Amino acid sequence: MISKIHIENIRGFENVDLTVALRPNLTNIIVAPNGFGKSSISTAFNCAKGKQLTVDEKDKHKKSSDNPSCLSIVHDGKTLHASSKLNDISDIFDIHVIKSNIEPKAKLPRINGFTIAKPYLEIPSLDLGAASVREKINFDINKYKTLFGANCKVVPNLSTSCDDELLRSELLSAIDSIDKLKQKKSSDFFEALIQKVKGLVGTKASISDAVSAVYASKIDELPHLKAVFDVVSKHRRGKSTWLDCTLLCYILMDLSVSDRQNLKKWLQYAVYSRRLKSLRDFIEDINGAWVTAEIKETKGRVLVNFPDASSLSNGQRDLLYFGCNLLRTRETTSSKPCILLIDEVFDYLDDANIVVAQYFLSKLIDAYRKEGGQIYVCLLTHLDPMYFKGYALKRQQTVYLGDATQKTTETMRKIIMCREDQCWAADLSKHFLHYHPIDRDISGVFNTTYGLPKKHGKSHGFYNFLKEEWEKCLVGGASYDPFAVCAYVRVQIEQCAYSKIPTEPERQKFLLECNGTASKLAFAECIGIPVPEACHLLGVVYNEAMHQKGAIDQSSTIALKLRNLGLQGIMKQAINW
Repeated sequence: MISKIHIENIRGFENVDLTVALRPNLTNIIVAPNGFGKSSISTAFNCAKGKQLTVDEKDKHKKSSDNPSCLSIVHDGKTLHASSKLNDISDIFDIHVIKSNIEPKAKLPRINGFTIAKPYLEIPSLDLGAASVREKINFDINKYKTLFGANCKVVPNLSTSCDDELLRSELLSAIDSIDKLKQKKSSDFFEALIQKVKGLVGTKASISDAVSAVYASKIDELPHLKAVFDVVSKHRRGKSTWLDCTLLCYILMDLSVSDRQNLKKWLQYAVYSRRLKSLRDFIEDINGAWVTAEIKETKGRVLVNFPDASSLSNGQRDLLYFGCNLLRTRETTSSKPCILLIDEVFDYLDDANIVVAQYFLSKLIDAYRKEGGQIYVCLLTHLDPMYFKGYALKRQQTVYLGDATQKTTETMRKIIMCREDQCWAADLSKHFLHYHPIDRDISGVFNTTYGLPKKHGKSHGFYNFLKEEWEKCLVGGASYDPFAVCAYVRVQIEQCAYSKIPTEPERQKFLLECNGTASKLAFAECIGIPVPEACHLLGVVYNEAMHQKGAIDQSSTIALKLRNLGLQGIMKQAINW
């Protein structure tokens, strides 16, 4: 598990410690508001992919090149460091970062002697690794036919018998066993088999039956021969005789001795070719428009070339780029554990594409699990899975950054959890959670029934309590009750509206007949009071907070919204209009 991330002098972070609990082989959904520094986290890891931490001046905090940058993580209790001099992190982990990488470009055609810039968007090519050159096997069938005299017809043609790329891919996995077929027991087996075949008369099938009756059981006694034979026979079943499969093993052994480099390259190219086909099939699956991404072998590299970004829909472009980046992660990863950061890619996909993207992600995680590897998938987002239902992965967890430890006061906890209790429901709704000029005193109920401070049981005293929590929020750093802050914003918005109502009858109608903040603001506008748009927009925040009840312990989700400096600015305007 990765339990802590420390970042210094990188983009928005001067010096920050982030407490996390990132687990392998599932999706860690890291939630933080816009402006928190999620891209600073992805930049820090992106700079740590090499032998040392390499941070461009533009990525330094406030472009301060004088101060050193560093990244450290705590993994399974051990601290790993990355700086300009060392990188313990990349020694242990492969690191990959996926984020939008669309670059503005300009074509510069000359028209009537003038150069006119024509802007366009470009998605840079993705490098999936080195390309392989097709290798032909150096196989001379006549060399083997001379071994069998009159029965030379039994010799299979390796080139055509092993044209199946899956067969050759699996033979590459068994290359160590092929190399060991030259050992004495296997060599003696082949020598005896050849002498037996030379002395027989009949068809290929009858000769095969005759020798298999004698030698088939002996293969089980030779583990390396059995390993190779099982691979060949599995793929040649129904196409070859027992003797064909055995002689193919013999030919592979002989080529391993005489020209192993050529043999291995021939097998390796089959693996490469299958991989290339798999990549092309994957690209084809996620291409949906008349323009497509293409896999090209260029200058010894395998590249994914994308079309002009403007010729794709935004959703298709983002999904295509995301999927291809997952491919690159898989194709360029070693046997080390992998840290994969996905920087807000999901935030801009529509519901259907989010489902597809999660499918790709689950396949990647399953591949690591199947091979006994580990991948730490970290999805950086401002969309909380508690409210945004697009996240539906079977193995996922949510990690909150920022004010994730803000503590709900007992007063707000009891009010929200028990607000419908008859002993105070009407008073809470009318005097405490909405603005009312009359100071309502139910301190006895607060203190005796619920064990809360008496001063909070007087509505205007309660307003002062809300204001104190609001001021803590603005200061930053101090612990505050996010639910109290939201209640304060709502009460203040209503108080501002009330103070602008010119007549007493209209004020009474505002207090007695309008239920809910939206209704009160609508009434104010109806009588000619211009209510700022911010007051309406903030309803999404304060109404959500006041109706948590079953999820009161999820204060972090509310606190994350309040951390947003833009939202704080809107709230400041709304409470004093």
